[in-house]
Amino acid sequence: MQELGWRIEPAVTGIHRSLKPLGALPHIADKLDADTGPNAFEFSLDVEMLHIDATSYRVIRERAGSDPHAIADLIRSIVAERGKMQNPWTGSGGVLVGRVDTVGVHVEGDVLARGQRVVPLVSLIALPLRLVDVGPVDPGSAQIPARGRAIVTARMPWAILPDDLPLDVALTAFDVYPAAWHVRQRARPGDHVVILGAGHAGVLAAVAAGEAVGETGRVTVVDSSDRSLQRLRSVAPPARAIRADATDPVAVGRAIEEDGGGTAELTLICTSAPGCEGTAILLTSQTGTILFFSTATSFPAAALGTDTFGSGAELVIPNGCTPDRGSYTLDLLRENPGLLDCFRHRVARQQPGIPRS
Repeated sequence: MQELGWRIEPAVTGIHRSLKPLGALPHIADKLDADTGPNAFEFSLDVEMLHIDATSYRVIRERAGSDPHAIADLIRSIVAERGKMQNPWTGSGGVLVGRVDTVGVHVEGDVLARGQRVVPLVSLIALPLRLVDVGPVDPGSAQIPARGRAIVTARMPWAILPDDLPLDVALTAFDVYPAAWHVRQRARPGDHVVILGAGHAGVLAAVAAGEAVGETGRVTVVDSSDRSLQRLRSVAPPARAIRADATDPVAVGRAIEEDGGGTAELTLICTSAPGCEGTAILLTSQTGTILFFSTATSFPAAALGTDTFGSGAELVIPNGCTPDRGSYTLDLLRENPGLLDCFRHRVARQQPGIPRS
């Protein structure tokens, strides 16, 4: 049995940065210390861009009335209050990219050089963050230009940003890449894979699922947006696009039946809409698996729902720290021009009145 040793040291785990409550794990803490510089096991990044997760950004945009100034102010206030970007209404965060500034003498892994672009492969809810500027904001894009400092603690995985892909595409990829890796690991030739949501994670999962199930399998993607489904058809033509409300299990089930489909061996929840747990349970076979990628998931609803309907489906919370560190998703983007174009974000224009300090 391996000794715990350094694995539980506060200076290594990042627990030493938890201010409220003291001793909490960083992703659970209400507030982190983002002002103290990096210790010997940490490194700091000069922040360039935030990529807010879909569930969180939808709520922030709604609360700000889609006003770019209000969105920027809300993000700035959340980070100032909590020392990290954790949406107080959803509990979720996203990812960011920044350039390496200061590197601790005991930082392990690939050699980091000052100025390298790095993406911490952890949610923003765990990353100590201090911002001095936010914006300009495009309400239609969850990618927010920002300036400040992030601290990458010793146990956090990270990746160097590839130089052969556009920044907006790569940042989106690092936000959703586990969807592709987990589908490749679990889907088998001939399987039926159902994906609820045709956003970035859903489309990526559809491409990966198509490779995994092959010509004898079936990939079904459910979304209520015609625009999203049209985008899916251009990226993953073999996938069956079903227009339906993913929160309505009966409507979704009937639509899939009418399209010639049956129960799924693998179901993924990739939508930011809450209330899809029951649909996933009813669509999945007794021996199937459900992957909960959405941060809008209610895990009590999922667990108790299987009891309610006598389902033996395996419920899985996918690990975001996959062994490939996103390389499979990056390869899919390089091989699929349609997927790459789907991952692009609109470029925000400077909004008058948003101060740049």
